[in-house]
Amino acid sequence: MRTASCVLCGRTARLASNSAAVQLDCLECGPFEVTIGVISHLRADAHTKAAVRTEIRRQLDVGVARPHVNLETLQSLKAR
Repeated sequence: MRTASCVLCGRTARLASNSAAVQLDCLECGPFEVTIGVISHLRADAHTKAAVRTEIRRQLDVGVARPHVNLETLQSLKAR
């Protein structure tokens, strides 16, 4: 099992990756998938990171098994 720091909260999370996305299973944030291009945005912008954490939690609460975060997700959250 590979681990990495969660890009949202910094805690240790299980990691699975392919060429386009990283799947994280974080005890704090829950399971989610993030595209490689989004990671630098999340590391650089605390407000975006907080908005993404909230969105992931909302999606998990309505039954999405593994929310997917990509550039379109970030643009949608910034437009709100």
